[in-house]
Amino acid sequence: MKELLTPRERFGLLVIDEPQDRVPVFPLVTAHAARVAGISVRDYYTDGTAMARSQLVAQETYGIDFVSFFSEVGLVAEALGSQFDYPEDDLPLLARPKWTGLAEPDDRVADPRVDGRLRVYVEAISYAYEARGDTVPILAYVPAPFTTAQQLVDQEAFLLGLLTEPEGVKELLAYATRSITRFCRAIIGAGGLPILVDPLASGSVISADHYREFALPSEAEVVRCLHRYDLDVVLHICGETQATIGMMPETGADLLSIDRIALPDAVAGAGQRCRIIGNYDTSAILLSDPVTVEHDVAEMVTAGRSCPRGFVAATGCEVPLDTPPENVRAFVRAAKEAGFNPDYGRRRR
Repeated sequence: MKELLTPRERFGLLVIDEPQDRVPVFPLVTAHAARVAGISVRDYYTDGTAMARSQLVAQETYGIDFVSFFSEVGLVAEALGSQFDYPEDDLPLLARPKWTGLAEPDDRVADPRVDGRLRVYVEAISYAYEARGDTVPILAYVPAPFTTAQQLVDQEAFLLGLLTEPEGVKELLAYATRSITRFCRAIIGAGGLPILVDPLASGSVISADHYREFALPSEAEVVRCLHRYDLDVVLHICGETQATIGMMPETGADLLSIDRIALPDAVAGAGQRCRIIGNYDTSAILLSDPVTVEHDVAEMVTAGRSCPRGFVAATGCEVPLDTPPENVRAFVRAAKEAGFNPDYGRRRR
């Protein structure tokens, strides 16, 4: 199958509601890129050049339509003072949050040039944009305020605060938002497109009512900031979103990246307002064989193409570190074949 468009051209047509030669293909290869490049996971998330080179190798190896930078959701919280451990061959782990309870926030705003690992991401994005930004979209996952807040205080205290100290929670969300928007501006300046990721706002963690009261407004504030740059914004919430899929477009996001929800339900709930990205099971890509992956991905793409606003073939969450490369190749191959638009070339002629 001949590729008629570059990945950047393909994504550009998607976000202006124009046909593409095929659906964009996006298994969420993040830290798995370290395995592809043959480096330690710790080197991947602490060295911007290593992160960028790993992502570029993975994008070329698998033929993915995006380069995507991410390690874990504590990135902004660490820059603000939470402490993390750095395992040699695993992702960072929260060792001690900045506060044990809902303390009154200070005036600090994280500086992406110097604080924590924010500068690693900015360096990686700059490197990748210089190398491939003319042909491939450069994406960077940014932890949303609700998820970041849960990395700043003891999680039990935070979740209890939703019931007992809602105004204190909202102050903490505003505190996190200031650093998140500054980080987003640095990402844009380096050539990247921020993706807002809010896994701790999923139905696996909180109720739909709490999502509407706390997570949705803070997501919407970041989306409004990004829209000032005339960007199309991706909101990624992994975990359960069945109860909130109808609310998620209210954030203003242009694309919704989904996980544990039936694809037809996601299309019915949000497909008239947003493009849908999703949502192959990451356990399946880790544990299945390539034949099964190809079959199931083809079925997913066939269902996803019914989305009125457009569809991106993706995994529901990150491709696990130790996923067999042949399974990722099977995903990409099947998604490209099932997502091929036979009328595109003829229409252009």
